Order: sequence, then C-alpha cells, then structure tokens
Amino acid sequence: MSHQFSRRGFLGIAAVTLAGCGFAPPEDASKSLTFRWWGGNARNEAYQNAVKIFTQKTGIAVTTQYSGYDGYFDKLNTEFAGGNPPDLFQMDTALVSTYAGRGVLTDLGTHVPTTIGLDTLYPAVRSAGVVKGKTYGVPSGSGFAPVIYDKTVLDQLQIPVPSDDWTWAQFGEIAGQIAKAWGPDHFGAVDASKDDSGALQPWLRQRGKDLYTADQALGFGPDELTEWFTFWDGLRKSGAVCPPTLLANVDAATGNHPLIAGQVALTTGWGLAQMQPLTQHNLKVVVAPRGADGKSGQALSGGVLLSIPVKSRNPASAAKLIDFFLNDVDAIKTMGLQRGLPPSEKARKTLAPSITASENADVDYGQYVAAQVAKDALPAAPAAPPGYGDVKTALESAAKQIAFGKVSISAGVTQFFSEAKTALTEAK
Repeated sequence: MSHQFSRRGFLGIAAVTLAGCGFAPPEDASKSLTFRWWGGNARNEAYQNAVKIFTQKTGIAVTTQYSGYDGYFDKLNTEFAGGNPPDLFQMDTALVSTYAGRGVLTDLGTHVPTTIGLDTLYPAVRSAGVVKGKTYGVPSGSGFAPVIYDKTVLDQLQIPVPSDDWTWAQFGEIAGQIAKAWGPDHFGAVDASKDDSGALQPWLRQRGKDLYTADQALGFGPDELTEWFTFWDGLRKSGAVCPPTLLANVDAATGNHPLIAGQVALTTGWGLAQMQPLTQHNLKVVVAPRGADGKSGQALSGGVLLSIPVKSRNPASAAKLIDFFLNDVDAIKTMGLQRGLPPSEKARKTLAPSITASENADVDYGQYVAAQVAKDALPAAPAAPPGYGDVKTALESAAKQIAFGKVSISAGVTQFFSEAKTALTEAK
C-alpha cells in the first residue's frame, strides 16, 4: 500500500485550518456526525452495518463516506484546507505523525477514559496512535510480522516446516533447500530486503535498534543496513530468494504474488486471512525469524486508526463511535477482522466462534506474538514520523537497485541515508 500524497497540498492544510476558518454547525450537531474510511467491499459493508447499530443504540445519525485508498488522503487534505473535514475518519498508522505534526488532529486524551475506554486494548497496541506522548488515533486492530509458507510445497519436497524458534540463518538455509529441491525458476522465498515493517523492523529490534526513534529520526545506521542488504544479497546470489524481476508482484495479495503463482514457498508481508483464499494449497503462518539471542523483535501494529479532526463539528459523538467500535460486542462481531487482528482479549473471545480457520490461525498467532512482545520487554515501536512515505520509497529504491546490480551495497546504503534524512528534514 502506498503512503504517498502531495506534500504541497498537505502543507496547505496547516496554513488554512490553523488560521481558524469558521463553519456553521448543523442545527442539532449532537445527534449527527460524518464518518469516512477507505476499504474494499467487505470492509465497507461491515462499517455500514456497524454504524446502523450505533445509530439504533445511541440515536446519533452517521453520514458515511468511503472510497478506495488511492485519492483518499488527497480529498481529506482538501477538506482540511477548507475547514470542513469529516467528524471522524480512518487514519493510516504510518501517517498519524504527519497529521498530528500539522496540528489538525484532536488529542484524544481528552476523551479517555470518560468516553473512550482504552484499557481493554493489549498494552503493546495502545501506543499505536501516540505521537510525542499524546493520543491522536485509536487502533482498531493489531498486526505483527509473520512469514507465510506453502506447506503443500514443503511437504511435496519433503522439507521440514519452519518452527517458531527459527533464526535468520535458518530462514536462509530453508529457503536454499527449497530452491534446490524445487528446480529451475522456483525459489525458496520472496526477497524481503525492501520490506521495512514486515522484515527489517523485527530484525533491527532484535539488535536493540528500530526503524525510527521517539524523536522521529532514523533508528539505525549504515552498519545495520549494510548487514541487512548483505544478508539478502547472499541469498539472492545463491538462488534461495526470488530475482528482482518478481518484486513488482509482492505488494498486493493477488494471484500474481510469487507465493500464489507457485514461484516461491515463503513470503513476508501478508497474513493467512489475505493469502489462503487465493490458493488451494495449504498455507501456514510462522513468526518472523528470531535474533541470535532468541528475541522475536516483534512490534504489534495498530491496524488502521480512528482519528478526530480539530475541526470536527461533533467530537463528543465521534468519541462515542470510536468507543463503540472498540468495546461494543455487536460492533466487534460486525467488523470481524476487516481492520486487522483483534486488538483486545475481549475482541478475540467475541470473534472466536465465527471466524474461518485461516483467520483463526492469524488470531492465534497474534496472541502468541503479543506474549512474545511482553517476553522481549522491548520498548514500544515509535510512530512513523512525517516523511515516512519517502523513507519507505528510499529503502525500496536502494534495495531494488542493489538487487538488479545497478549499485553496490555500499552505494545503496549511502543513497538511502541521503534520501531518507532529506525526507525527514523536509517533512518537519
């Protein structure tokens, strides 16, 4: 999923909304609000059904607005600039720092715990929408960094499946065994050298680093990135991971994904709930490889967030709707896993009887990972800073250029840090 949007358009938000453009509230603002989200048909239907229940229970009418992700933030930026954003909207976890930094989001701490009960959330998830100590978004789900493997292929090749205590070295060994046994034009794993949150982040956290620091700078240096790129370069040259020509197909859960197309047997970046419906093969999930000391390095993400603009006409009712999605049993059942894995024990128990086997496997692993996060006792991962999208693009560019042999690892590392630091500086 792309996080790109017009920086010039967004800078206009701060200039206009913070100037205090006025608007006329509806005659009875306490009984109506506007709620916007992005998503596919299943998520849209779930949201529509949930808000109907909310209106029945509270008497608060909800005008719904929804679209695909493309163009979502462009439209939102235009409305921010005009002083008339929706009362509540779905926020991308990776962009919450950017919007909070421009002063257009409400500090939801004013509604906690009087209206929004965050205490039901898993502790590791609560900070997903926190920027510089203030809560600007409430997580609606949770996620982790898994590896999906094709058990059907591994069984056919008579290769033992990976276990939850495997290491990065063992990941490389298994990928190599698969490629050797499978034959020409087949590879053990997807090349995940460009995967920031699904692979690089746990790898860094296992080493006491992270993608970013609490003060919104890069959390790692050239030595760590050189080691990272070198690891994947070795696997690429040995044929254990896929060639760069296949990387264009790894960013979407479709039939073209190398795992679904039968070209690789291991992939990062996706969960069973997205991948299993695309194939007749038996897919399984395992935690991302561990560090040498056994730490998982996992950081639970917050799925998508719900945020209230400073210019919301009805922040009190918007806060009630946030709590409804978070804690109401009917809302939890209606939304299912459309916004991520259950972010609380209450949600997990509520959904357990009704979800599919692949969804349940994802949920069980979410529970397992939550326990591993607590065991690791590592600090919560800081929110992605303004400029995150450009940093992600810089990592992808360097990784792909190294993979295609256009630049050396050293040059790729230098290129990344130059582009990433410029992006973070310009975004401030």
